[in-house]
Amino acid sequence: MRVLFALLLLSSSNIYADEVSVTGHELLTKMQNFADQINYRGTFVFMHDGQLESMKIIHGVSNGEVRERLTALSGEPREVLRDQETVTCVWPNRKLVTVEPASSDHGIPTIIPKELETIEHNYRIKVGPVKRIAGQKCRLVAIRPIDYFRYGYDLCIQPHTGMVLQSKMFHPRGGLLEEVLFTSLQYLDEIDEQEFEPVNDVEGFTWRKPTDQVQYSENSVDFDNSWRVSNLPPGFSVSKISRRLMSTSDEPVQHMVVSDGFASVSVFIVKPRELNRVHEGRSRHGAINAFSRGFNDHQITVLGEVPNATVEMIGTSIMYDGNMGQ
Repeated sequence: MRVLFALLLLSSSNIYADEVSVTGHELLTKMQNFADQINYRGTFVFMHDGQLESMKIIHGVSNGEVRERLTALSGEPREVLRDQETVTCVWPNRKLVTVEPASSDHGIPTIIPKELETIEHNYRIKVGPVKRIAGQKCRLVAIRPIDYFRYGYDLCIQPHTGMVLQSKMFHPRGGLLEEVLFTSLQYLDEIDEQEFEPVNDVEGFTWRKPTDQVQYSENSVDFDNSWRVSNLPPGFSVSKISRRLMSTSDEPVQHMVVSDGFASVSVFIVKPRELNRVHEGRSRHGAINAFSRGFNDHQITVLGEVPNATVEMIGTSIMYDGNMGQ
C-alpha cells in the first residue's frame, strides 16, 4: 500500500506541465468580474485561531440579484443568508434572528480586488503553480504586501471561472492567519428560489434588526462630513461614506470605508445613549482587528481584516472639524 501511494504521488508531479501560462493580473481580473456570476453549491473548511469549521454554501444569481445561504456543519447550528440588501443570521439554539445591511462582498473569499490598477502599488503579485482542489484545477496567485499595514494572501483561482478554491491570509511578518479550502464544489445552471430560504422554522424567534435601513450616498447632506481621518496608512483612502441605522444601535451610525483597493477597513461613529458606556482599546477575532475610543461624545470603532497597526493608526487620527459641516 505504501509503495502504491508513493507511486501515485510521484506520477502526479508533472501532471500540470502543459498548463498555459497566465498572468496574475489576468487571474485577478477574472476573479473580480465573474466570481459573483457563478451558480454553485459546495462545502468548505475555515481554519482560524487553531479552530476548524465546516460550512455548506449555495451561491448564485436569483432574479438578477446575487444571493447566498451558508449553513454551519460544525459547532453551534447557524445559518447566514445574504442578498443585495441584507445579511440575516439564524441561530436555532438561541431562537434568534439578526438582520444587518449587506456589504458588497459575497462568496469565498470575501476579499475581492476592487481597483486592480492600484493593487500593484501596495502589493507584489506572483503567479505560482497549478494545484488540484476539490477535484478541480486552479492557479496559485501569491499577493504580498510591501509594508506592515496590510495582510498577504495566497489565492488559488480557476482561470476559466474566476472561482477561488483556496484562500490563505498571512500576517505581514509571516504566519498563517486564516485559510478557506473547498472540499467539494458543483457548478449549477440555475438554482431554485427555495434554496435561498432558511432551513430552520423561525416562527417565535426573537428578531433584532434596524427599525429602518437608510443608506445615503457620498453627496447626501444627511451624513456629517465634519468627521475626518487626518492620518491614513500609505495607499489607503476613504472610498465611501454613509449613515444608517443598525440593529446594534438606537442612533444612526456614520460609516466610513477606508480601502487600498483590496483590503477594506470600516469606521463606525455613533453617539451612545450613555457616555459611560464608551469602549476603549483593542480587540481581535481571527484576522479581524478592532480599535475603539471615545471622542467628542461619540464612540469610534475601526475594524477590518488588516493588522492592528492599521486600525489603530486610523482610529487615533479621526477628528471632528465643525467648520467642514457648515
